[in-house]
Amino acid sequence: MEPLDLFPFLSEIKPELEFIESRILSAEFVTLVAEPKLGQLISLSFIEASFLDNGILYNRKLVENIDDFEHTGENLCIYFCDKNNLSEFEIMIAPKELSVNLGQDKTPRFGKLDVVGMSGFLALMIGGERVENLLVLILAGNWLNLNLDYTYDPVFTSLRDSLKSEGFVSIVSIGEVNEPDLIELPGINPIELNLLKSDWNKINLSEQSTRLSNLVKPLLTTSIGVARLEELIWHRIVVQGWDLDLASQCSRAQRELNSSSNKLVSASRLIDMIIVNGKIY
Repeated sequence: MEPLDLFPFLSEIKPELEFIESRILSAEFVTLVAEPKLGQLISLSFIEASFLDNGILYNRKLVENIDDFEHTGENLCIYFCDKNNLSEFEIMIAPKELSVNLGQDKTPRFGKLDVVGMSGFLALMIGGERVENLLVLILAGNWLNLNLDYTYDPVFTSLRDSLKSEGFVSIVSIGEVNEPDLIELPGINPIELNLLKSDWNKINLSEQSTRLSNLVKPLLTTSIGVARLEELIWHRIVVQGWDLDLASQCSRAQRELNSSSNKLVSASRLIDMIIVNGKIY
């Protein structure tokens, strides 16, 4: 799969990632280093999947704090978070600001592609079946980013809409989701939600919209950002074969990781699960 065929608006980041790809392909061995934070773990999963698909020799190193890790030797080392004083044998994959054209008039809007998106795009460039199985998770980075708590995210929307137009995802309301995680929606009435879900296919579009709007009213006075609230209520991302929508997967995985008594072990298991199953939870 050609990444730019699916995400043409990411063309400006390709030269930067081509440089990293060339470093990877010319290296004898690569170390992938991440902290037990969900975005970093998904990022590492993308790159590790591409390495497995292409026979690239590597090892995985999870550390509590990146500042406590020191790279020795001349093998290539890749980080998925800020790391100071990089040597010539170290690379940091970082978020990238870019412009995307949205709407019928193709108005340029500026946003930032998170580390997960950068890693996912790089992994697609390297290629492989496992990578394509993870494709939808390229959305997870911008979803986990706090930007959606404050404003509209044009990069997230562009990624989401591209995946939808190519048939990789469906975008549905919370009334069409089997078991939405409601922790991120404090104040929502679960009884009313379950009634709406049971009636969903029996009522017309107008009534669906009215009941959804009534359901969400108590949330308008909470601290949830309007952009994130819109995604959680009207734009849930689902994939055939998934038990949970993307937002619910992120929420549950994040809670379990945060509450784990051994975060490094839990993080390693999560990476394994992501690569094998193509989902976060």
